Amino acid sequence: MRTRTPRLPGRRRAVASVTAVALAVLTPAVSSAAAEQRSGTGQEATAATAAYYVDCSATGPGDGTRSAPWNSLDGFDAHTFGPGDQLLFKRGTTCGGTLETRGSGSAQAPFTIASYGDSGERAVIDGAGAATAVHLFNQEHVVLQDLEIVNAENPGTRRRGISVQLEDFGTGRGYTIRDIYMHDVAGDDTKGPDGSQGIAFLVTGEETPTTFENVQILGNTLERVDRQAVNVQLSTWNCRPEIGCTDTANWLGARQVVIRGNHLSDIGGDGIVVNTTVDALVEGNTVEGFNRRSGEYNAGIWPYNANGTLAQFNDVSGGKGTKDGMAYDIDGGTVDSTFQYNLSHDNEGGFFLLCTHDNIQRGSVVRYNISQNDHHRGIETCRGEIESAEFHNNTIYIGDGVTQTVVNEDVDARRNVKFRNNIVYKGGGGTATFKPAAGTGFTFGNNVISSWVQNQPANPGGTGANPLLCNPGHATGPGTVHGYRLQAGSPAIDAGAVVAGNGGRDFSGAPVGDPPNIGAIETVGCG
Repeated sequence: MRTRTPRLPGRRRAVASVTAVALAVLTPAVSSAAAEQRSGTGQEATAATAAYYVDCSATGPGDGTRSAPWNSLDGFDAHTFGPGDQLLFKRGTTCGGTLETRGSGSAQAPFTIASYGDSGERAVIDGAGAATAVHLFNQEHVVLQDLEIVNAENPGTRRRGISVQLEDFGTGRGYTIRDIYMHDVAGDDTKGPDGSQGIAFLVTGEETPTTFENVQILGNTLERVDRQAVNVQLSTWNCRPEIGCTDTANWLGARQVVIRGNHLSDIGGDGIVVNTTVDALVEGNTVEGFNRRSGEYNAGIWPYNANGTLAQFNDVSGGKGTKDGMAYDIDGGTVDSTFQYNLSHDNEGGFFLLCTHDNIQRGSVVRYNISQNDHHRGIETCRGEIESAEFHNNTIYIGDGVTQTVVNEDVDARRNVKFRNNIVYKGGGGTATFKPAAGTGFTFGNNVISSWVQNQPANPGGTGANPLLCNPGHATGPGTVHGYRLQAGSPAIDAGAVVAGNGGRDFSGAPVGDPPNIGAIETVGCG
């Protein structure tokens, strides 16, 4: 069923304060104009540069010039910004309330919101318990960068850090959120369009078909965010048969969505969710600690009701609990999702969830990933059917003291899932076992499953021998997986089935052989 999202309430009256927060956060390159303002060497703004300044520690209200800046978030209420404009907040100061602006940039000259000055600290926007700290409503071609955002006051109520909202707008284009330090968004334990998120892209209204295009969330740091860290997009234009929606289909997926290079830690619920999107790219992100305070089901990175999601080069660890507590999930209503070259480790709930309920999943591919010391489950399925999924050339290492059900099925719904060319190795104390349901369509072949793993399924072309991994169990990030190379003489060498469209490379970037090795690494030798 379609969901309706109410318009966010108006912002709280702004209050001015000064903060002294010592940060050591690396920041990406910014435009020359923004860099000039940041260094404190820029000249007074002219009409041509269209820069406006805010210093919430200033005593007078000012007119938005550098010599007489606005001193609150109310100062620019009557101003409409345009292409090339900059709204710059003084470093080392805090503005309280909700940052809202009017106007849009253009594709060639976006409207930029950032910090200025020579302090080593960022400018801070403190939502002070408001519905959101930053609210962009029916705007496009906007860059939000180089700010600190917090929303901790009155914890446990619904709130967000950054809300980007379109309502009956059509297609909104050009959104970049980069180099933001967001922390202590103390929301409640709800998700979805009426829930709490750190960064949320929302589509509301039912009159004009509306969606986002060209969304980039790059190089941000989010700490202590409840419940979801990032969600793109929560939309009223989401109905289609793939999610079991029987109303008139109106699905409009967001396009050109890139979520790259972000660092998330101590997240109350979900890490990164792509929802109602087309060909979203989620890559190079680190999630350290998720599902830490929620009583509901959460995962590290997952798509829902989305087509063509590509998730790669991510590192997810520290998931808590078994609801879901799993690093990755391909959820319901998804078509042609690919998860490749990702690392999962030390998650209490496990490695990978393939989850459908009253919806479908089709064309899922999980390949060339490494799971290290994930507990409870390797692969879990939910109660619905899976039309097609391929789980190949992954390495699952279950070390000393870790117990895991490698494949766990609790119901007997039909699943067309191929599990092949994978290494499953159990070492030390604890147990590992398979628990597939009979007759579901889960098939196995050409896997190396070490003999210490119990209840092994029929595995034609495979073996129960030791895979002879070089030095497994010590990966701390995607660049530290050399211990998963194969020793000379490994039964996994050149023993894999040829898989069409295998991506052409392994976890480490080496070309895939013909035939391929079994497992995530093609390289042989421990030197």
